[in-house]
Amino acid sequence: MRFLTAFLLSSLIMPAVAEQDADSSPSPQAIDEVLVLAELPLSVDLLTDNAKADEIRRALVMQLDQGRMPAADRPVSLFGQSLHWQRQALPSEGDQGLSLWAVNLEVDRWVEGAFEIEALDDPALFHNGQSVKLSDGKAELTLAAGTHRFWLMHQGPVDGETPSWQWQGKSRQDSVSMHLEPAQRVSPELLTNAETVNWMAISPNGQRLALRSGGRIDSADLAWQRLDIRDLETGEVVRSWTGNPPSALAWSPDSQTLAVQEGDNLWLHPDNGEARLLLANHEKLGSWEWHPDGRSLIFAWTAPEEDPSDKRRRIRSLEDRWANFRDNQQLYQVDAASGLIRPLTGGETSVTLHDIHPAGERLLLSQRLIDYAEPPHSLVRLFELNLDDLEEQEIGQFRMLNGALFSSDGYWLLSGPGLPGADGATTGESLTPNEYDGQLYALSADGESARSLSRDFDPALNSFHRLPDGDLLLSATAGERSILVRFDARREQLSEVATGVEVMEQFVASEGRRVQVVVRGTDADAPQRVHHIDLARGDSEVLIDSREGPYADVRFGEVRPWQFINADGVTIDGRYYLPPDFDPEQTYPLIVYYYGGTSPVDRQFTGRYPFNLWAARGYVIYVLQPRGTVGYGQEFSALHVNAWGKYTADDIIEGTDKFLAAHDFVDPERVGNIGASYGGFMTMHLATLTDKFAASISHAGISTLTSYWGEGWWGYGYSGIASRGSFPWNNRELYVDQSPIYSADKITTPLLLLTGDSDTNVPPGESDAMFTALKLLGREVELVEFPGEDHWILDREKRYVWWDTMLAWFDRYLKDQPEWWNHLYPES
Repeated sequence: MRFLTAFLLSSLIMPAVAEQDADSSPSPQAIDEVLVLAELPLSVDLLTDNAKADEIRRALVMQLDQGRMPAADRPVSLFGQSLHWQRQALPSEGDQGLSLWAVNLEVDRWVEGAFEIEALDDPALFHNGQSVKLSDGKAELTLAAGTHRFWLMHQGPVDGETPSWQWQGKSRQDSVSMHLEPAQRVSPELLTNAETVNWMAISPNGQRLALRSGGRIDSADLAWQRLDIRDLETGEVVRSWTGNPPSALAWSPDSQTLAVQEGDNLWLHPDNGEARLLLANHEKLGSWEWHPDGRSLIFAWTAPEEDPSDKRRRIRSLEDRWANFRDNQQLYQVDAASGLIRPLTGGETSVTLHDIHPAGERLLLSQRLIDYAEPPHSLVRLFELNLDDLEEQEIGQFRMLNGALFSSDGYWLLSGPGLPGADGATTGESLTPNEYDGQLYALSADGESARSLSRDFDPALNSFHRLPDGDLLLSATAGERSILVRFDARREQLSEVATGVEVMEQFVASEGRRVQVVVRGTDADAPQRVHHIDLARGDSEVLIDSREGPYADVRFGEVRPWQFINADGVTIDGRYYLPPDFDPEQTYPLIVYYYGGTSPVDRQFTGRYPFNLWAARGYVIYVLQPRGTVGYGQEFSALHVNAWGKYTADDIIEGTDKFLAAHDFVDPERVGNIGASYGGFMTMHLATLTDKFAASISHAGISTLTSYWGEGWWGYGYSGIASRGSFPWNNRELYVDQSPIYSADKITTPLLLLTGDSDTNVPPGESDAMFTALKLLGREVELVEFPGEDHWILDREKRYVWWDTMLAWFDRYLKDQPEWWNHLYPES
C-alpha cells in the first residue's frame, strides 16, 4: 500500500499552470481542487468576533490535523454528527456555514510567494497545523523544499462572489505543485515532534513494562511527556501519567511494590494499599535501585559545591573545569518500612554505584582519582563496600573502566584492549590499540589477574547487565549497527541476539526464570519501534511501531549498502540514501558524510544530521566508515591512534571517487562534504588535500590539535587515546602537520563553519581560527554561531535554523540555488 501511495503521489503532483515563457512574470497558480469538511456544527454568528475565535479554530485544527493530510471519504465525528472529507473542485459557491478546505503544496526548492484568498468570509489559514497571519486575504510565505499542508477555515463564499485560492510566486522559479494525497515527504518538524519512547523499565517478574514517551504539538505550542505501565501479556495500559510524569521508577524484587520518583520525592506504591511517601524534598536526589532483599533502597545523593567567592575561581585540576565537578555525590540506604536513612560512604570524592551483589551483602563502587601519570590521564579506583560493617576493600585502580559487575568468582569488567596485566589486545607491537574499543574481562576476586573474554569478537562492547543465571546481556557496536549480545558464562561465548532493529537505543531485561527482554531502536530507513523478546524461546513481537502512527503516510527513499576495497586491501563499509522519487535516469547532487573519529556513523533513523531529510530534499547521501573506528576489529580501530586523519582522509577521498565511478546518477561536479566534531576536523583537513568537493561544512571542527588538546574540557583525555604518548613537545609533526590551520593556504573549497558559542568540548575558537585564516587569504568562508549552544544544537528552534543553514549552503553550491542562503543571511 505504501508503494502504491508513493506511485500515486508521484503521478498526481502536476504543475498547476502551464510552462511560462522565460521572460514573463509569474502567473498565479490557482488551486482547482481541495478536500472539504462541511458544514461544521458551530454557530457562525457566535463565532464571529468571539474573543476566543482564534483559539476555537486552532483547537479544531489541532485535533483534526495530527500531522497528516486527511484522506478523502475519511469520517469525522463532531458533536454526534458524522461528516466526511470530500474532494471538491474550485471555484465553488456551494459551501454554506463553517467549512474546512485542505490542500498539499509540494515544493522542490526554496520558494517565496504569497497565498491569495478572495471572496471567502472570515478566512483563517493554517500551515502544518500552525496559524498563518492573513492581511486582506493575503499571506506572505517562504517555503523550503518538501510537503506543506495548508488548511483553510472559512464561513462560506461572500454573497454574489466566486471564491478563489491561489499561489502567487515572487518569481518564475517560485512555482509549486498541488495534490490531495496523504503521502508526504519527511519534514524537520516530524523528526523532532513525532512521539518517541525515551526510557523504559521492566518489572523483575517480566509482567509489567514502563514506557516514557514524549512529543510535541506545534499548533498548541505544547511539548508533552507521558509515562505508561503496560501489561506485557495483554498489552493493556494499566496506569498512565501525563503532564510531569515520574522521572524514574522501579519495581521491588518481588514485583509487588513500585518505587516512583517525582521530582525530589520518592513514593512507594504497593500493589495492594495506599501510596506512601518515602523520601520528601531530597534535593539533588540521584540514581537509585532496590536492594535484593526488597526492604531498602540504595540511592545517590549529591551535595552541591558551596563556593563563597564569585570574584575568582582557582582551577585545581583539569577536571575542575567541568560543570558540577566539585559537587559531591555519596551513597545512602533508606529503609522502606521506617524511612530511616543511613550514609554508606563519605569523604570529598564522589562515589558511583556499579552493582549490588545478588546476595545483598556487598556493593561494587568506584571513585575517580586525579592522576595524570599515564594516558588517558585518568584513574578510577574500584572497591567493595560491606553493608554489615561499612568496611571498604579495594579491588584495583584502572586507567580505563567502562563498567563493573559481580561475577560468581570475581568480577566482570568492561575496559579497553590495553588493560594492564590482561590479554585483551590483538594488534601486536606494530599498532597501539584503540582504548575506546570496549572489551569484556574476567577479573579475579583478589583483583590481581584479568582475562579477556572478547579478544576475538570484533564488535565493541559498551554496557552490560547480569542475568539471573549468571550470563550477561551487553550492548555492542557492530559496524554500522548497535546490537544486543549474550555472553554464555559457562561456555565463555558471545553471540548476537536478534532484536529486529538495526540500532538498539536501550534494552531492559526481567529477572525471572524466563527472561523477558524489551528493546527500542530504529533502522536507517524506519523510525522507532519497541520489540518484546522472550529470550529463552527467541520469540519476538512488536509492541510499538512508529511507521503505523506519525510516519504512516511518509514515503522514504531507499537506503542501500555500498562497500569498497581501498588501496591497502581493506574493506570500507558504507551506505547511501536515495531521494523518495529517485529516477536512475536523472543526475543528483551528492553529500558525503563521515565522522572519522573512534565510533562509526550508525544506522539510526534520525539524529543531529538527518540523512532522510536531506534525501527528501533531492540529495543522494553517501555515508562511509573510514579506518580507525571501532566495531570492525582491533586492527581496524587501532589505525585511529596517532593518525589524526592520515588513513581517514585517504578512505574518504578514495571512497568518494569510487562511489562516483560506480553511480552514474550522481553528478561529479556537484559533490559536497560534511562532518562534525572529529568529522569537522576531517572536513577542514580534507579541504587542505583536495578540491574535489564543491562545498564543505564543518560543525564544531578542530583546526589546531594543540589548542583543542589544551582548551577543550575533554581534549587531553581524548588525545590520551587518539594521540597516545604524543604531546606538542615530543611530536611536533603530528600536532603541526596534521592541524588544518597550518595548511589553510591550500584551501580553495567554499567552507561553512558552524559552532555553538558555548562549546566546551571543541571550543568555538577552533572555528574562529580557521575563519580568520581564510578571510585573510581571501577565500570563500562563512562562520555561523549559535548562541548559548554547546557541542550539540539542542534548542529546538535553533536546531531548525541549523538544519536550514546546512541545506541552504548545499543548495547554493550544489544546486545553483543561492536564494535560500541569501534569505537566511542577507549581505546587508
